[in-house]
Amino acid sequence: MVKQPQTEIEPTTCFVLMPFTDRFTLYYEEIIKPAITHVGVQPLRGDSLFRPSPIMGDIWQMIQDADVVLAEMTGRNPNVFYELGLSHAIGKPVILLSETIDDVPFDLQSLRVIIYDKNDPSWGDKLRSSITRSLEETLKDSAAAVPAMFRKQVPSQAPEDSEFSMRLSALEGIVAQMTLRGDSSGVPTAEALPLLTTRERDVLSLFAEGLSMQQIAMRLNISVKTVSVHRVRLMEKLGLQSGYELREFAKAAEVVRRKAEAQTGG
Repeated sequence: MVKQPQTEIEPTTCFVLMPFTDRFTLYYEEIIKPAITHVGVQPLRGDSLFRPSPIMGDIWQMIQDADVVLAEMTGRNPNVFYELGLSHAIGKPVILLSETIDDVPFDLQSLRVIIYDKNDPSWGDKLRSSITRSLEETLKDSAAAVPAMFRKQVPSQAPEDSEFSMRLSALEGIVAQMTLRGDSSGVPTAEALPLLTTRERDVLSLFAEGLSMQQIAMRLNISVKTVSVHRVRLMEKLGLQSGYELREFAKAAEVVRRKAEAQTGG
C-alpha cells in the first residue's frame, strides 16, 4: 500500500497589538501568550521585527497574514490604535482588551471589549480565561466576529502607482542599500531574474500585486508553507533582507518588465 504524503497544516496565528514597555511585556509573557497558545494558536508581536527595513511594511504584512488580531488598548497607545484601525479596515477579526473603558475610544465602546480589574487578586487568571474563551469563539465563527460595518470590501483609494520613474527609483534605492551593506551575493536587477525558477517568478509577480502569502497560496493552489519557502529563496537569490525589500523589488521589477515589453512591442 502506497503511503500518501501528509500535508503540513499551517499554524493559526494571532497578532498582538500592544505597547512594548516592560509592564506590558510581562503581561504578554505571563497572561496573553499562554492564553493564546492554550487553544493551539501561535502568538506574534511586532517587537520581533528588528530589521533594517521600515517596520510599518512588516507590521502591515503581519496584520494581513494573521488569522485574528488582539489589541490591548490600555494607555491609549497611538501605535496600537493605528494598527487596530488597519485591522478593522481590512475586516480582520479583532479581540479588544482594556484595563478601563475610559481607554476605549467612543467609536469602539459599542463593540465587545474584555475589561479587566487589576484590583481583583485573581485578575490575571480571569483575563487569561477570558482571552482563551473569546479566541475560541472568534475562531469558531470568524465572520460573526467582524462588525457588520467592516465586512464590506471597498476598493483602494490610493493613487495609481504605475509610473515607471517611481518604481525604478524604488529599485535603485534597494540596490543602493545593498551597496552600502557590501552585499554582492545577489543584485536585484534584470540580470538576477533568469536565476529564478518559473514558480519563483510566479510568486514574485503575485507579491508585486500586493497579495498576502495566504492569497498567493490560494492563487497558485499551493500551501502557505510552500509560498514561505519560495519567499526565502527569492530573498536569498536576490540578496534582499526583508519582506519589505522583496515586495518593493517585485513591484519595481514588474514595472521594468512591462516597460521593456512596451518598447519591444511584446
